Amino acid sequence: MDSEFASKKKTHKALWKEISAKLKEIHNFTDDWFQCQSKFNKLTAKYKAVEDANRKSGEKRRSMEFHSEMMEVMGDDPKITPLKTVSLGVGKGVNVVCGEKDDSEKGCEIVKARGEREKKASKRKREDELFELLTEVRDDRRRFQEEQVRMNERKLEIMERLVSLFDR
Repeated sequence: MDSEFASKKKTHKALWKEISAKLKEIHNFTDDWFQCQSKFNKLTAKYKAVEDANRKSGEKRRSMEFHSEMMEVMGDDPKITPLKTVSLGVGKGVNVVCGEKDDSEKGCEIVKARGEREKKASKRKREDELFELLTEVRDDRRRFQEEQVRMNERKLEIMERLVSLFDR
């Protein structure tokens, strides 16, 4: 019923009611449409989590109840399994991962490798960096103030010339 869910002719509620009715008819299923939808959404989320975990290198393979059935149903869904994934090593502990879900959605992102942490700078190094930053700010402020003084002196010269022109 993928095509029916994709088209906007019927509401999802109506489609889930049809599914629930068929399950009641064929398998004596007692749950209503909302419970069917809820169970399917939970199964889909669990399947996606298992597939995401299995795509990561260094991870132990995971499985779930009804995994093969979900693979049959959801196997080629780009929301679950991207069509293309490329990983390029950039540096120690950093990867660039590029993916393409469909023609309109392409992109890359920088991903930190699992277990890698940024090294914390030593206290001395942080103090040195802070001192350099404060020195730079002080020097910038001093240059700005000197520039302001020069501009004010220039304005004063111009005003004095203007006044001298009016005095003539």
